[in-house]
Amino acid sequence: MTGRPFVYGLMALLLVLTWSSPASGAAASRFNDPQPHRGGAEYRVTYDGRTFACSSGFAVRRVDGGKRAMATAGHCAPTGTAATSGEFRFGTFLASFNNETVDAALIGGTRIKPQEYAPTLWTDGGTPSTPVARRVLGKADGPVVGQKVCVSGKVTKLVCDIEVYHLTRGESCDEEHPDVCTGGLVLAGKEGVNIVHQGDSGAPVFVPIDTEIDGHKVFGAMLVGMLVGGGPRVEQGPEDLITFHTVKQIECALAARVLTTSEAQSGDTTPPPPREDCATAS
Repeated sequence: MTGRPFVYGLMALLLVLTWSSPASGAAASRFNDPQPHRGGAEYRVTYDGRTFACSSGFAVRRVDGGKRAMATAGHCAPTGTAATSGEFRFGTFLASFNNETVDAALIGGTRIKPQEYAPTLWTDGGTPSTPVARRVLGKADGPVVGQKVCVSGKVTKLVCDIEVYHLTRGESCDEEHPDVCTGGLVLAGKEGVNIVHQGDSGAPVFVPIDTEIDGHKVFGAMLVGMLVGGGPRVEQGPEDLITFHTVKQIECALAARVLTTSEAQSGDTTPPPPREDCATAS
């Protein structure tokens, strides 16, 4: 990171874990996520003889066919890898990208092992008044400088009031393949706080929305991105910086569109149209 002002080169978050499955019948949680699967859940993958853990991002609908899938970080596993969450199947990596411009992947069901995904995010682990989950009520192509956002990953769980510093200067290098660094990411941080840890990769980045629908209070979220990496602002300092892809970058890279609660409830199965502005996705 020598010569890079403000530590733009951040190591991607990836954790090698020993496999352990909860007992059958364990309660549903972000660590044991049943169908329909939520964003912010822990999932595990095994390849090259090792087991890794990451976090799910948010549900999307694929432009090709309109089926639902889950967005996550590409460095978590290669295409074709099966994912599980606790005692449940979570899906298969249908497409995975980890290069200079994209660190994103699509997890979905297969014909033999179908899966369902919901426009909901696990958010337990914050303050006592924090809801267990939030509905995805909307999305934005990305955040704006100075905006405060939240991240909800499987390790650090919910962390909010993270300030967006820059929209394109973030860079993240894969710990397993340090020669692969993804650039053009959003850079954000929070002073003196460990925002994320290894295993939070792929988590949703959002702005909370509390509203009322049909007279009932609804805890909602407006998606603005997906976590890629994180690291310290200074050597041996707290992990107070993160980098993340914007929603627009994810939709363009994965040929998919974010699934919101209203869209899911509509029952419309018409494939969403592809974005026409992906040439300016960076």
